[in-house]
Amino acid sequence: MVLSELLAALRADGLPAKAHVVHHGIRAGYLPTPARDGSGRFRFSATDVKACRAYLRNLPKPGRKKAATASA
Repeated sequence: MVLSELLAALRADGLPAKAHVVHHGIRAGYLPTPARDGSGRFRFSATDVKACRAYLRNLPKPGRKKAATASA
């Protein structure tokens, strides 16, 4: 399925699905990079849809990630 179909399926589940949120999740490493078709568009599989659902249910807080503190 392509991005528009993915967004429609996620919105049908009541999730706040937007294209820029999905693309940010992929670029930031929260979501696995889906395969691309011949035209360069993402082709989302069933496992990608499951990962997107989990990501959108628990979006990370905005801002920089906190650095891990070393306890000595």
